[in-house]
Amino acid sequence: MLTDYDLNTFFKYSPVEFSRDSERETLGLALGAALYTPGSRPGFAARILAGDYTRGAFAGLATLIVCLEDAVADSELPWAEKNVAAQLKEIEKADYHGGNSDLALFLRVRDAEQLDRLICTAGSALSVLTGIVFPKCLPQNLMEFFPALDRASEAAGRFLYALPLLETKEVLYSETREQALQDIYDILRSELHRVLTVRVGATDFSSLYGLRRPVERTIYEVHVIRDCLTSVLNRFNRAEDGFVVSGPVYEHFSTANGGWMSSKPEKVLWEEVQLDVLNGFKGKTCIHPSQITIVNAGHIVSLENYEDAMLILSEGQKKNGVLQSPKRNKMNEVKPHLSWAKRIAAQAEVYGVLNENYQPIDVLNHIRAHQFSKQLL
Repeated sequence: MLTDYDLNTFFKYSPVEFSRDSERETLGLALGAALYTPGSRPGFAARILAGDYTRGAFAGLATLIVCLEDAVADSELPWAEKNVAAQLKEIEKADYHGGNSDLALFLRVRDAEQLDRLICTAGSALSVLTGIVFPKCLPQNLMEFFPALDRASEAAGRFLYALPLLETKEVLYSETREQALQDIYDILRSELHRVLTVRVGATDFSSLYGLRRPVERTIYEVHVIRDCLTSVLNRFNRAEDGFVVSGPVYEHFSTANGGWMSSKPEKVLWEEVQLDVLNGFKGKTCIHPSQITIVNAGHIVSLENYEDAMLILSEGQKKNGVLQSPKRNKMNEVKPHLSWAKRIAAQAEVYGVLNENYQPIDVLNHIRAHQFSKQLL
């Protein structure tokens, strides 16, 4: 997606390479834009093996989730389960991850019982996965999901992560929310080493009120959903815990051939990604390849933020108090800003640090202009 020349032009520190064997905290941040594909789709294994999901329109994609839940009709489910098992075996046979692929592959199941069926049919082929997405998480099904994850890891012969998804009425409705989040938190905190990201389902939340946001509105303008997202972040984004919380899907996209600034969906998505990062979300579920670069670019760290963070981290070992920022335009307080500085340092390692006078929007504009120019050839 970015050439060596691009990296030298835009970045002071380039993003580091990572794999599914990276540290949990690094890998959780690195998932970035996560794209779903239905488990009923024929030939997804061939596309993965051909590298189709890491180039062209999919350039920059690090996370692919094969979905057996909402993306598959009930009538197609038996076929989809057989399809997933067969294609995971195809990927295993090709020794896909032996080639150090950049694509982390996950499976979203409906329930623990379905995961057990796939353990029987896919067996060791589950080893090509990085983890399992647990949908509609509540204390009851989490107590079933984690033992099933143990069985899946045993069949795979490797450690598989959990990606719990919060999207039920118990989490949304105000009268049950705090107790549900506390109970879920208690379980996930005890399993923290196995939880890669906590995810949220804004579309499912919206459906419980018969709502659907139009193309020109961010999720933060739907107040009943915004309040729930705030509660999720309040519970799971505390600096001392170490969870990574991924942002909700934006369900509009554009297939226009013009520059990205001409597209309403892409402009609103860019605005929403800025609000995601501001509020503490890292990464985002995507529904279309046109969203990948927008989400990932929104997480690149500016040089100003990086220098502030490095100053706080270096001086935090020596003294407390107030430090003048390198740009001499803000106050850096060692104690209050220390947790922020640690998170910026981790984010910078994964997404890189820009050269002076560049902002993430500049990288995005460059990528989209390059993609558009290739379409004209």
